[in-house]
Amino acid sequence: MSKVPHHGNSPIQPHTIASVGGTLVLLGGLVIAGVTVGGMEAAPWVKWAGAGVSLLGAVIWFFSGLPREQSIEWIKSGAVALMVALTIRWAFAEPYRIPSGSMEPTLQGDPRLGKGDRVFVNKWYYGIRVPFMNMRLYQGAEPQRWDIVVFKTIEPDALHPTLVKRVVGLPGEHIQVQNGKIVADGVALELDPKMPDSIYYTNNDGRMKYGVRPEEEFSVVPEGHYLVMGDNSSNSRDGRYFGWLPNEHIVGRVSSIWWPVRNWSDFTGYSQTWWWKSFLFLLGLGILSRLFIGQSFPLIDEDTRKVDHIFVNFACLGLRIPFTPWWLKFWGKPQRNDLVVFHAKHKDLPSGAMLHGRVMGLGGEVVSINDGKLFVNDVEVTDLPWDDDTSLATKDKSAVFAKQKKHQEVPLDHLFILADEPGEDDALDSRILGWIPQEHLSGQATRIWWPRSRARKL
Repeated sequence: MSKVPHHGNSPIQPHTIASVGGTLVLLGGLVIAGVTVGGMEAAPWVKWAGAGVSLLGAVIWFFSGLPREQSIEWIKSGAVALMVALTIRWAFAEPYRIPSGSMEPTLQGDPRLGKGDRVFVNKWYYGIRVPFMNMRLYQGAEPQRWDIVVFKTIEPDALHPTLVKRVVGLPGEHIQVQNGKIVADGVALELDPKMPDSIYYTNNDGRMKYGVRPEEEFSVVPEGHYLVMGDNSSNSRDGRYFGWLPNEHIVGRVSSIWWPVRNWSDFTGYSQTWWWKSFLFLLGLGILSRLFIGQSFPLIDEDTRKVDHIFVNFACLGLRIPFTPWWLKFWGKPQRNDLVVFHAKHKDLPSGAMLHGRVMGLGGEVVSINDGKLFVNDVEVTDLPWDDDTSLATKDKSAVFAKQKKHQEVPLDHLFILADEPGEDDALDSRILGWIPQEHLSGQATRIWWPRSRARKL
């Protein structure tokens, strides 16, 4: 199996890198708070830069405490997660922030950092677009009247290149804004029941043309185009000013407000569908499993450089406080030969590093190593998971087990754990670390789940 890699005498020590990361986090936090040399409030873009610096510092601090191989695994996993996230963001759904009040009261807008409603936009409903181009790979559903859409503006000098408005005019229709209503082909339209009844469409600004002036070029919506307007039409620069919106400019349909929670609203009814409820159920099941049942850990074989991903079950041992090494209740009792993951402190281990090994001695048992062989209660243990000729004798002068008396009784609620490859010179286990308290266990490694070619029970 794999071994825990040691840092050795690297020219840049982990604590130095961690200090750099911590400094960046602090500096970024000061910028976000608007603290400058002159005591002036920082501009919004400066605050975003500060957030980026803080994030970079947090990443540096996190990786400073990990061995190189584990850092590489985190980076690989992060790259895969980033690719998946970008794919979802491009083709399926993307969150947007509402920067202005043009869609009030339906959507609350605010340009300040951290303010304004956040909405999810369904990007596949109308057809997936070619990245960075106003072109679709295919045409999906046609936009319908009263749909709230996010689109790329057709104005080259617009303050916001991406806008959100409501579709009020469809291709081929004769559209006019009259007496607060949308008149399509001579018929005054009633608002959708889901829309706020306070919406009143205005046409009293002399700069408005489209949907306002009677000439055909300003009143008949061309094929493949739409008239879009803001719900707060008296404070909205929309299609009445910049004209008909081409279908290719529409990014997607706004499906819901997801933040803040108090403003939650489902505009398309997706939250009542079976597939959405199934997704939430599976997502909740996955989160509960990750918090209270088990998780995956990478094991790195330093000889082959291969990485096995193991599933570590901590529900079999007890109820652990999520994301911490502490247990609310410990009900399981590890058995001999169980492969467990645990944390320990040692000069060659970075902070927070995890080890894995086999349980060889339980609380109350007398453990000894004679002539490289393991004895428990004066009986040689022969059913070992390693080769019979493996010697358990250690030459490490810091070995706790070697300094003490020959026969040693494992304290209650403690374990004697040997590395999965105890014959290696740099193996870290109870011979070096001493007894391992049960509460230091993270869980029991039950199987290798990835890669599939090496998947097996442990």
